[in-house]
Amino acid sequence: MTTNPFESARWISRAVPAATRVRRNAASEAVEWVAPGHSLAQTFFSQGPLSAVSVDIAAPRDAEDPFAVDVRFVIRVLNAGGEAVGELVADGPQLLWERLDRFIPITPPAPPGEYTIVLEAERETVGWYFADGSSTGADDGTAPLPLQGQAWTDGDPVEGVRSAAAETIPAPNPVFRTRFTLPSAAKQATVTAVVLGCGFVTINGIRVGEEALEPAVTNYDRSVLYRTWEVAHLLRAGVNTIEIDAGRERFAARGGDIWGWYLAPWHREPMALARIDVRHDDGGISTLVTDETWETAAGPVKVDTLFGGEQWALDAADAEWRPVTVVAGPAGELRPASHPPVTAGPPRPPVSIDAVSDNSWVFDFGEVMTGRLRCTVSGAPGGLVTVVSGEQRDGDGNVTCDNYLVAGPAQVDSLRLDRETEEYSWEPQFGYRGFRWIQVTTTGGVDVSQVRAVPLYTPLSTVGELTVSEPLLEWIDSATARTFRNNLHGIPTDTPIYEKNGWTADAHLATEGLLHHFDLRSSFGKWLDDHADAQSSDGAIPQIVPTPGWGRRTDPAWSSSAVLIPWYLYREYGDPGLLERHESMVRRYADGLLGRLKDGLWPDRTWGDWLAPGHGVAPEGRVSIGTIMSVTAFQHVAAILDAIGRQDSGAYLDAARATADAYHREFFDPIAGHYRVRGVGYRQSLNVLPLAFDTVPTEHVETVRASLIGDLEGRTAGHLDLGAVGVRHLLPVLSAAGRDDLALTVLLQRSRPGWGVWFDAGERTLLESWDVDARSRNHYFLGSVSSWIQQRVGGLRLTAPGWHEFEVAPVEDDRVTHAAIRHRTPLGDAAVRWSRGPGGWDLRVTVPSGADARVPVAGTDCILGPGEHRLRVTAETR
Repeated sequence: MTTNPFESARWISRAVPAATRVRRNAASEAVEWVAPGHSLAQTFFSQGPLSAVSVDIAAPRDAEDPFAVDVRFVIRVLNAGGEAVGELVADGPQLLWERLDRFIPITPPAPPGEYTIVLEAERETVGWYFADGSSTGADDGTAPLPLQGQAWTDGDPVEGVRSAAAETIPAPNPVFRTRFTLPSAAKQATVTAVVLGCGFVTINGIRVGEEALEPAVTNYDRSVLYRTWEVAHLLRAGVNTIEIDAGRERFAARGGDIWGWYLAPWHREPMALARIDVRHDDGGISTLVTDETWETAAGPVKVDTLFGGEQWALDAADAEWRPVTVVAGPAGELRPASHPPVTAGPPRPPVSIDAVSDNSWVFDFGEVMTGRLRCTVSGAPGGLVTVVSGEQRDGDGNVTCDNYLVAGPAQVDSLRLDRETEEYSWEPQFGYRGFRWIQVTTTGGVDVSQVRAVPLYTPLSTVGELTVSEPLLEWIDSATARTFRNNLHGIPTDTPIYEKNGWTADAHLATEGLLHHFDLRSSFGKWLDDHADAQSSDGAIPQIVPTPGWGRRTDPAWSSSAVLIPWYLYREYGDPGLLERHESMVRRYADGLLGRLKDGLWPDRTWGDWLAPGHGVAPEGRVSIGTIMSVTAFQHVAAILDAIGRQDSGAYLDAARATADAYHREFFDPIAGHYRVRGVGYRQSLNVLPLAFDTVPTEHVETVRASLIGDLEGRTAGHLDLGAVGVRHLLPVLSAAGRDDLALTVLLQRSRPGWGVWFDAGERTLLESWDVDARSRNHYFLGSVSSWIQQRVGGLRLTAPGWHEFEVAPVEDDRVTHAAIRHRTPLGDAAVRWSRGPGGWDLRVTVPSGADARVPVAGTDCILGPGEHRLRVTAETR
């Protein structure tokens, strides 16, 4: 067999009409500015229906803080008759100034024709970038086309083309096939393949492999992942047929979205690369590769959009096959995938069915999950099945899935019958949906039966379990794990519905607690490679990884996943090789971060303590949280370098101290004895984070602690007032202050903001925010408190890398009377089972070989070696 798994193979694709492709231009740094009362415009022609427009707007010129400028501007998309088909109004300080992120859905899509994008400034001056004007080369029928037309300033024509993009309705997903003849049976055979954006291979009508969504998303200009399967059992002597069904996913994403996945630099039509190697009994070898001899046709998926869903049709006529187009593949290095793939679980029946009309039914699957529908369909030509998947229902009982961040309806799949159909098993193939409910609506007399939910999950090894006498605490921990599993599909995402992005903070905030539940070496190892691929030349790590180009600038509260996750993995598994693998990325990130600080403070935007109760960006703003999160980034870089024996780790500790000193000078109020932002009331995050990172000068620790405790017990009546970042660190800070009792009070609240509201409502997963109008019911980052529950309630806390040392120290509080925790460490199982009553404590501790456990409980303090131990601490001896 060849050592090059794709030797002689060529990338193949299907050329499609210009009317079905995105129009976009490479952007330049040239900007034309427009003052209030003036306008800029750009005409273009859309050959297909116009479904979305993205416009490249520049932030106010020379603004010290562009995010604080009170702007107002309007972007309108006008048809040839001057009628607006889409509009965006930006009014007030803007949360974001990203390239091409002024996104205007056109709903319903406007017909083909001439359009004009008009930017009118009404308050403050903003700009519009120009395209760079470079040639896109010959058109092979698979790449985006340039957006061309006339640029205007106040009604006068000007030279150049402004930077914008136009979305239309994509071409059907392609199918590729060939037939080949084997002279004899296969003794051994493999197929190595990658289908972009995603897809699968069938040989003689049998699907290859168990993967449900393959490959995982990457920065395709840096890395492309493939897999190899044994297929001798699928082959036969004589004629064989191989087919490749391709979907779009994020390589060929369509539909239009605010992050610009449909504008990614690698974007092309779906394509495939494959090679089959066969060894026969007589020692002979047969080889088949993708090349110009293959043929292609439009498959049954007529429209496939990343957030919208799949529109299928069972055609009356046979497919029209034609030669493939051989194309240049993406620039990324082809690498074998080593992380666990997404697979389909056993189909689940609904727990209940509600008829909302004569032809529409809602199927309730009992809990929020990730997957897709499977059903059996029969009907005559003209029949239609429409499926809406979602986490919410409206007042009439209909399933809703409103997503203002994307163009068109979200999570809507459909099947159109153009031929007589009987007992057809239908299941969308090229994406996943987040839902609890699925609504099935039929027209044309279609019969739908056997409706099932097919779960799509990454098969992770479960390595931990926890039971607690207080059900809410146990629920928080298990719901965090469930919600995370719903969001791991090649990358850890924030929500499987609304964004599907690899938001960096969501993962780093929860990693420590998640490592109790799952072995994440492979999954997070892959994602750290994605971080390295996404890193810019200046060291910046994007806020979403991978990214199509959006959010490339570092945010210390988010992008520090590049530092924190390697550290958590090292602590859990004790493998310094992981730190060495990512040393360059970690250093470059820290150096870039340090270079961005101004007088020791973070000067740029950050999501800050995102989604504090009643807020998006919290009132304490960007500078404070960006600065203090830079401190912990530097601290962890120093720890990483020290762990692998680098002599310059102290330089990053110095950077941490200097940045902490700047934070203290800027935000510490010596009269009040705590940290504050002028003009803003008490903010818990401003005090939690410096306490958590041990940067508060010794002489002020007690007053800062007292201010936090006083605020929790007074103003917020035992409730937290924190977003995702602050929540992660609050409980350990309270424990360090000797207030485990207050930490439990916060956790056990049954009113907002608190986890108890969700628990009492019967939720099985975590919500995105504390507020009543929380968008997502499948968001795990507020589950970061799981680590404290495991360590202080379960009583099992790692204290040395690889679990060579750990501590057993359960909380002593009458609201929790017993708990049991077990965790599979690299050395073997570590476990604690404890109970406490009027007579004292009963502890059972399992220590794996190679480890020691310290047990500081109720006045005792002993070291336990490997083995099974039972300790009783009586009330009289305490």
